[in-house]
Amino acid sequence: MKNLSYILSIALLLPSAAIAQDNVNKQVDKVAKETLSQAEHQDGSKQGKPDAIALDPKRFEFVRTNLVSTFYHELAHALIDIMELPVLGQEEDAADVFSVIMVDRLYGEEEALAINGGAARGFQVDAIKMRGKGREWDWAAEHGPDMQRYYNIVCLTYGGAPKRRAAFAEEMRLPEDRAEICGDEFALAKSSWDPIIKRMEDAKPGEAVHFSQSARSGLQIRAAEIIETEVKTVNEKYNLPRRLRVVVKRCGRNSNFYAFYSPSREKITVCTNYIDELYHDAPN
Repeated sequence: MKNLSYILSIALLLPSAAIAQDNVNKQVDKVAKETLSQAEHQDGSKQGKPDAIALDPKRFEFVRTNLVSTFYHELAHALIDIMELPVLGQEEDAADVFSVIMVDRLYGEEEALAINGGAARGFQVDAIKMRGKGREWDWAAEHGPDMQRYYNIVCLTYGGAPKRRAAFAEEMRLPEDRAEICGDEFALAKSSWDPIIKRMEDAKPGEAVHFSQSARSGLQIRAAEIIETEVKTVNEKYNLPRRLRVVVKRCGRNSNFYAFYSPSREKITVCTNYIDELYHDAPN
């Protein structure tokens, strides 16, 4: 019974008409950001070519890991819509779970830990920023609290191979009482998503996912290449019933989202604003 919460991440049939509305705010996956990074200010400016900016390797690694995780999170939203998948509980939770499962499935041990660990730290950074500004969590939001998402990602990642990943759990400060059930949580999450992933595998590889980008700065262009690589991986291994577009582009400065899936357009958008923000906020 203690694992029942993860069953809620994967079932409850949503009518396709309800999720095909044009209101993309349903799929907002980052709260509004207030600080623009130096890279965004220089984007398209007269201060020289954007690609001349030297990127800090550690900061860019934070960007990379978060973008990979974000891509699979948004892909989950797309699959739920396009494949008319059942979802019990919060769709955002189901998308977080799918991202961890896919990263664990597609990447080797070291890379999987790096990506899921980086994604977890992304939520930790957001939580620290919110506290620093004296803001409280919006309890009416569709997303769970940032630190809860942090521990859920850490727990699932650790639960994928507890014997090998004890050091990861310790580094990420996963409480012992939660760690005890992470293996069961991962097993349940994996068994829930595996039949869906197998359906995509059995459909034989195709070119259902189409990528385009209009990045400007060197940072954004390199980041867009990360998303493009994941799109190629999905096309090489899986197929979808319908065409899915993935776009990296600049979103409105006043937008309250940074990566989202649009059901009516069957399109994933990753905003260059989000890329700049990740680089700016990367922990030292």
